[in-house]
Amino acid sequence: MNSLILSLRGFISRYKIYFKSSFLYLFPSIFTSIVGIAINPLMAKNLSHEDYAIMGYFNSFSLIFLPILNFSLISYYLRHYYIVPENRRQIISDTILIALLVYSFVALVILCAVFYFYWQVSKISFAFFPYALLTFAPIYFGNFFTLFQIKCRLKREAAKYSKIVIFSAILNTIFAIFFVIIYKYGATGRLLATLLASAITGVYCFVTMFGKFQFDWKIIRDAFNFGWPLSLSAILWYFLSGIDSAMLVKLNDIQTFGLYSVGASMAGYFFIFYTAIAQTFEPDIYKAIAQNERRKLGKILGGIITLNAIPNILFIMFAPTIIGVLTYNRYVDSSNFARIFALKNIVLSLYYCFISVVVGYGFTKSQLFLLIAGSIVSFFIYKVLIANFGFYGAAWGQVSCFLFLSLVVVLYLFYKFKFLKQNEYLSKN
Repeated sequence: MNSLILSLRGFISRYKIYFKSSFLYLFPSIFTSIVGIAINPLMAKNLSHEDYAIMGYFNSFSLIFLPILNFSLISYYLRHYYIVPENRRQIISDTILIALLVYSFVALVILCAVFYFYWQVSKISFAFFPYALLTFAPIYFGNFFTLFQIKCRLKREAAKYSKIVIFSAILNTIFAIFFVIIYKYGATGRLLATLLASAITGVYCFVTMFGKFQFDWKIIRDAFNFGWPLSLSAILWYFLSGIDSAMLVKLNDIQTFGLYSVGASMAGYFFIFYTAIAQTFEPDIYKAIAQNERRKLGKILGGIITLNAIPNILFIMFAPTIIGVLTYNRYVDSSNFARIFALKNIVLSLYYCFISVVVGYGFTKSQLFLLIAGSIVSFFIYKVLIANFGFYGAAWGQVSCFLFLSLVVVLYLFYKFKFLKQNEYLSKN
C-alpha cells in the first residue's frame, strides 16, 4: 500500500508541471465555452435561420483567406523555435510581425476584391457588404493573436496565455450582447462583435511581442520556402471542409441551411477540447520529433485523440437535450446535423495528429501532395453526396473526407518511417 502511495506521489510530482499547464491551457477554453453556452440561448432567440446561414456561408471562405494572409509564417516560427539559437528568436519574431503587418493587409485587400468578383459572377443572394468585410477583417488581427498564443506555449507561459484568451472571450461576449441582444443587429451585430474583439486583442498582442524594428530578408525567404506548401495545403483545406457551403447555397433552402450551420456551430463547441489538449502538448510533440522519440510521440498522440473523443461521444448521446437548452428550443431540429459534425470532430482529431507528425518531420511538400489528392477525392465525395442526399450528404461528406485523408496520411507515415529505418540500417552497414 505504501509503495502504491509513493508511486502515485512520484507520478504526480513528475507530471505536476503538465497538470498545471494543462489546466491553464484548458481553463480558457472551458471558460470560453461556458460563456458561449450561457449566452447562446439569447443569441439563438435573436438570430434567425437566415442569420445563421449568412454566417455559415461567409465563414466557410475563411479557410481560403487565413492561409493566404499568414502564409504559414507562424508555422515557421513554431517549427524553428527549438532549432535556432536563443539570441535569434526575437529577430525572427520581429521579422514575422512586420511581415504580417504589411503583407497581410495588402493580401486582405486583394482577396476581398477577388471575392467580390466571385460573388457577382455566382449571383449569391446574400449581400456582399458588410458581411464579407466583417467576416474577413478579423483574420488579419487574429494572426497576431495566434502568434502570441504560440509564443506563450513555447515559452511555457501558460498563465499569460490563459489571461489573453479569457480577455478576448470576455470582449467578444460583451460586444455580442450589445450588438445582437440589445440592438438586435442580427448577423451584422454578431460579426461586428468578433471584429472589434479581434482588433483590440490583435493590437495588444502585436505591441506586447514587438521588440524593435529589425527585419531579416533571409528569414522571410526561408519562411516562404518553408511555408508555401503548407499555405497551399491550407487553401486546399477549403475543398475538405468549406466547399460544402458554396454547394449548399445553390439549393436555395435557407431554413435548412440555417439548421445545418447551427448544428456545425454546436458541435464546434466540443472541438474546443481538442484545441486545448493539442495546444498543451504541442511543444512536446515537436520536441519528441526533434529527438526522434517515436514511442513517446505515439503515446502523446494517442492520449490527445482519446481525450478529445470522450466529450464528443457524450454530446452525440445527448445532442437534442443539449441543443434544446443552448438554443432556447428554437433549433432542436439541428441535432442530427450536430451529431454528424461531432463524429467529424473525432475523425478530424485523427487527421490533425497524424499531419502534425508529417509537418514536424519537415515533410511539408509531402503534406501538400497528400492534400491535393485528398481535396480532389473530397470534391467528388461532396458532389455525389450532396446531389443525392442534400444537406445530410454534405455533413456525412465531411466525416468521409477526413476519414479517407487520415487513412492516406497513416499509410504515408508507415511507408516513410520504414524507408527511413532502412536507410539508417544501410548507413550503419
